[in-house]
Order: sequence, then C-alpha cells, then structure tokens
Amino acid sequence: MLAATVLMAGQFLARSVMVGGVERRYQVWVPGSYAASRKTPAILFLHGSGERGDDGDKQTRVGLGPALRSGKVDVAAIVVFPQCPAGERWVGPATKIAIAALDATEKEFPIDRSRVSLTGMSMGGAGAWFLAATYPSRWSAVAPVCGYVHRPPSLPDAEEPSSEPYATFARQLPHVPIWIFHGSDDPVVPVGESRNMAEALNVRAGYTEFAHTGHNAWDPAYTTTHVVQWLVDQKRQRTPAR
Repeated sequence: MLAATVLMAGQFLARSVMVGGVERRYQVWVPGSYAASRKTPAILFLHGSGERGDDGDKQTRVGLGPALRSGKVDVAAIVVFPQCPAGERWVGPATKIAIAALDATEKEFPIDRSRVSLTGMSMGGAGAWFLAATYPSRWSAVAPVCGYVHRPPSLPDAEEPSSEPYATFARQLPHVPIWIFHGSDDPVVPVGESRNMAEALNVRAGYTEFAHTGHNAWDPAYTTTHVVQWLVDQKRQRTPAR
C-alpha cells in the first residue's frame, strides 16, 4: 500500500509478479486523486507488439501511458500495465501475466471490483477481445482499439482470439458495454475486423472509426474521445459467474 493516503499528482509505480516461476515486471498508474480510504476503479491496459520485452517500462510509452503521463487524460482510476514477453502475444500464455498483474494490483490497492475495465491496442486489442471472452465475469466494460478477432494477413505469425465466425465469438463476450475503435485506412489490421465485430454485437457495442487514419487509432481514441472516463464510469451488474 502507498505510504501516502493522498497523492498530489499521478505517478507510475514499478511492480513485479511471479508467473510460472519467472518474475514479470509491470507498472501501475496511480492517479493524483487516489485515496487509500476509498475503493477505486481499475483499468487493465494491453500494449501493442512494439512494446514487448522484459524492461517493465516500454508498455507505458505508447498509447494510454503517454496520455496519462502528459495529463491529456486524467481519470480517478488505477491503470495496470503488464508487459508481454518478446516473441509472445496477448493471445496465449502471456494472458496469465496480464491477469496476474491485475490480481496483484487488486490485492495491493482498494479496487472497486465492480468497476474493472479492459482496453488494448493492436496486438493488445486482440488481447482485449480474448480476455473479455476468457474471463467474461471480470469486466465492467471493454474497449478494443484497432484489434482483431481473426488473424490479419499482414501478421502471419499472430495467434488469433478466435477462428469462429464473428457472430459466434460475439456470443462468448460478456454482456457489458463495449466501445470499438479503428482507423479507416489501417494497413496492418483491416478495419473490417472492427466493423464486423460491431455488426455482430449490434446494439451491445459502440463503434468509432477515424477517417483517413492508419494503424495508430490509439492516440485519437485515448486523447480525443472520452473513452477512458467512459471505462471508469461503467459498473458491472451482479450476475452469476460463467
């Protein structure tokens, strides 16, 4: 637990957790509004392929991390930044690292477990789809950014969240608010991946497509929309575990 009850400004805290006998580094963003006396919402953020490694820092340098560090995004939530090892993806064994980091954060801080949301970009967007389907009772909201359900042709070595039709996969997702983001001109992950999921989810999902935007849909998603505050605002209703 933090020594100070209230912080003057938000900050990243370096942490580590043992997964399969290996120490895995992650970071936790603690907002300036944090107070140990009250429960705080949490967001699990999954980075893209370029931030893989074991330094425990790169995952905070692209996407949501810079938006928080610069003050462009300021929300009353603890944000967990696990790091996927080099050569791995969030769809697969690295999933255990992400969940272990979240578990450890929920033990260290007074997290409101009815308000734990999930977001990720690119490889992390695919991971967000996968974790949403794998742990459907855990999330209060999900926001995949330029993610994919089926393996894009440009990523032949990628694992895919599902080989099933979009509509079949959509039925595996939790009945929580979902907001999907993608760039219209994405050369890496076809925009059809997000369009198809938005169609399969119908009224269950919001969909924002950034015109004349390539693969980097994360900067406009996190800094020009209210999606991060939206994630914080959602609260999971009590339902039987699946």
